[in-house]
Amino acid sequence: MPGDFTGDGRTDIAVWRPAGGEWLILRSEDGSFYSVPFGTAGDVPAPGDFDADGQADPTVFRPSTNEWFIQKSSGGTIITTFGAAGDVPVAADYDGDGKADVAIYRPSNGQWWIQRSSDSSIYAFQFGASTDKPVPGDYSGDGKADSAFFRPSTGEWFILRSEDASFYSVPFGTTGDVPAPGDYDGDGRFDTAVFRPAAANWYVNRSTAGLLIQQFGLSSDNPVPSAFVP
Repeated sequence: MPGDFTGDGRTDIAVWRPAGGEWLILRSEDGSFYSVPFGTAGDVPAPGDFDADGQADPTVFRPSTNEWFIQKSSGGTIITTFGAAGDVPVAADYDGDGKADVAIYRPSNGQWWIQRSSDSSIYAFQFGASTDKPVPGDYSGDGKADSAFFRPSTGEWFILRSEDASFYSVPFGTTGDVPAPGDYDGDGRFDTAVFRPAAANWYVNRSTAGLLIQQFGLSSDNPVPSAFVP
């Protein structure tokens, strides 16, 4: 569960241990680590910067009760109910206020439900299908996360622009690939990227620097970009 938990502008290597509900975070600044007991077996980790202090907050979504538990790095815990059985958490900053928004993707009907942190309003829309993989991120560089999904059956990416609600598609990948988006060239925009387990190859369609193909890992490995893909 990588993220900038210490606020130094760099992603920290981190894992969430479901058995004991424990977060283990390796500080990027000095290589030391610390642990945070937060969550329980059955929870789904969904970290994000929910208090806009520049640090990712340990967060879990509890499918059994549809509750979110957010341990703010600035202090205090938020508990809120949002979602329904079968939903997938897709927390991100959709309204550009610097805070991650509580949000879910509903595979049963391809709906997105987002609760804006800026005004607590909720909006929902249909974008995707049951077999699609939600991959939200700021693909357009406007400071707001765009709703997006990867379609494994065709290797296509569909991205809904936050600025005008138009969408575009990008053919990048094939069946069997694992989506791994992130800003790989540092231009402030998410890049479409996939990890191909068969050969442990990464294919990154960088928005500024162009195509990157890199062999890294083993066929049994999981890609861990700066944004978690459920």
